[in-house]
Amino acid sequence: MKRPELNPVPIDEAMGVLLGYRPMCFITMSVGQWDAILQAAYDSGWMLLELDRREKPIRAYRKKMDS
Repeated sequence: MKRPELNPVPIDEAMGVLLGYRPMCFITMSVGQWDAILQAAYDSGWMLLELDRREKPIRAYRKKMDS
């Protein structure tokens, strides 16, 4: 499965949400990982957190949703 162009979100914003500033659904992924579960989560508006080998969040993505 080919990884689409993802909409990046500033990692500081993603971590603020993760720390409780507002509710959100998250899913973690390895660098370069992509599969049907990640695609479904992204399409549903979940925040994707890309983790490095030490499991530190390095990038975040979230699909722009139509209002």
